[in-house]
Amino acid sequence: MRGIVGPLSFAWLAAVAAGGCSMFDRVGGGQLSFALPQTTFSIDTTDSRWWPSPPTGVPQVVCRGPAALVTDCCQPPPPMAAVDCQEYPLSCDDNNMCALAFDYDDAEMVDLGDVPALQAQRHSVLAQATVEQLDIRVEADDAGALPLSAASLYVAPLGTSSASGAGAIFLAAIPLMSGTVNLGAQAQIALSSFLMDFNTPFGLILSAHVVVESGPAPTGALTIVVNGPVKASF
Repeated sequence: MRGIVGPLSFAWLAAVAAGGCSMFDRVGGGQLSFALPQTTFSIDTTDSRWWPSPPTGVPQVVCRGPAALVTDCCQPPPPMAAVDCQEYPLSCDDNNMCALAFDYDDAEMVDLGDVPALQAQRHSVLAQATVEQLDIRVEADDAGALPLSAASLYVAPLGTSSASGAGAIFLAAIPLMSGTVNLGAQAQIALSSFLMDFNTPFGLILSAHVVVESGPAPTGALTIVVNGPVKASF
């Protein structure tokens, strides 16, 4: 469906990436603005996507540097128990400590057909559409309780469920606090390619990097809400 967007549209998008004219400088049709539908992501330790800690816990062991006791976190020194790293993939983290590190991906559908400003144009395709910044709202049962080191947002065809899946494109690093994120030129182009055919739903994927060190297994949930203003034209 996105193939019906003409080459001139992509030439305008490329001009934006090169620092040239605004996407709206040469638009002949009517312009409109609307809000990107609010997308809510959840990271929850009770969800099956959260990797459980080993039954005996993550060993509290230095694994790199002159103070290292082991280089293999699966075989900590006695009396600590060995860990089945096929089931619990431990590794040495950036703090030189043994840790359970994994990516927690949450994919959510975005359907622009639900936007009131577009519903009268269901048989059309947008000539231009851009999002320059995203608004982020972070909510938590216990702020800071989850050991997240980073989070990133991706756009992808509907049905892609992970950041490493087919067609997923990186948009921006997402702060683990409420605020605003500016999108770079390439991210604007990637998101615009999905926005212009607004009759076809697509996906946004939040990928959070989790690093669990020794101590009690983390519990709790974190909700990240993403939306932003869209400038478009037919």
